[in-house]
Amino acid sequence: MKVFHIVSNKEWGGGEQYVYDLAQRQLADGYGVELFCRPVEAVIAKFRELGIPVHALPLKGTLDLKSAFKMASHLKGMARCLVHAHNFKDAFTAAYARKLSGNKEARVIMSRHLTRTGKNSMLYRWLYRQLDWLSFDSEIARNEFFSTNPSMDKQRTGIIRTSIVLPEEVPPAGVRRQFDISADEVIGMFHGRLDPEKGLDALLAAAAQLRERPFRLVLVGRGSEEYTAHLKQSISDLQLTDKVVLAGFQHPVLPFVADADFGILASTVREGCPLSPQEYMSQGHTVVVTDNGGQREYVVDGVNGLLVPPGDADKLAAAMARLIDSKELRQQLGAKAKADFTEKLSYDHLYSQICELYERMA
Repeated sequence: MKVFHIVSNKEWGGGEQYVYDLAQRQLADGYGVELFCRPVEAVIAKFRELGIPVHALPLKGTLDLKSAFKMASHLKGMARCLVHAHNFKDAFTAAYARKLSGNKEARVIMSRHLTRTGKNSMLYRWLYRQLDWLSFDSEIARNEFFSTNPSMDKQRTGIIRTSIVLPEEVPPAGVRRQFDISADEVIGMFHGRLDPEKGLDALLAAAAQLRERPFRLVLVGRGSEEYTAHLKQSISDLQLTDKVVLAGFQHPVLPFVADADFGILASTVREGCPLSPQEYMSQGHTVVVTDNGGQREYVVDGVNGLLVPPGDADKLAAAMARLIDSKELRQQLGAKAKADFTEKLSYDHLYSQICELYERMA
């Protein structure tokens, strides 16, 4: 089967990495893979590392017929081919291209990586009729999309959760040695973008309540200069300079994750399928997460992790205290977290679902 992926961001990001990982796996399994992207050299060069044809197009959005005409030339007469778009703008281009090519055997599917309501304009109603399948990364994302009653047939939608590709080995980062954390201190860790919507202010307020306990809070990531300065000031004001480590951006991050005792995601916004909890789970660590996003679909309170309301520093502190105080609880929840990741959340699981979808569409 020939698979055409479309990515249209102006720089390399999470969406591009998602397609790169998928294309790499598909190539190894014998799929014919090609890519449509904007003329962005960093993106083109990265995908060419895979040895696949890369076609640069304007990809300017919902009414970009120039890109559609060029894409149509690749679809003409192509048996068993599928165009996989990763946002609605590119899905429009794919749908136009199929019409222009006259290839009725081509299939157009889309993966939805955002948690937003569905649009229902005349143009979007047309697109919904053209899509052979619309995949969401979580049930909460699908529910949010359908909350505005768009005309997309729900029978042509499904859930395929995003996942992470694990390396064969995860070498330790030596977090304790790097930041002078003693063996008897429990490490709670957040990694991701340093941003208010990640609930970091509530997390610092929770840490302040746990000041007397033997633990360290490690924040891995970077943010704007303004918000980073705010965090540093809050750490000082809350007298947490000996409790909180700002570790900066780390790549790869899994060696840091592996050195944690438990992970934390305190987001105040509804994320569809956040990957950071999965990364802790993959390393056998339990997590404390807010219950307002897709993470609640795979983190079960008291089974493989702990759920707390967003923005509630008191309940966040109580959940963290339970894990700080009990190594046995951390190990019990962590073991179940790893088992659940392997069985339900691993990249193999994601990939098998996508392959099943492709074969069903062919």
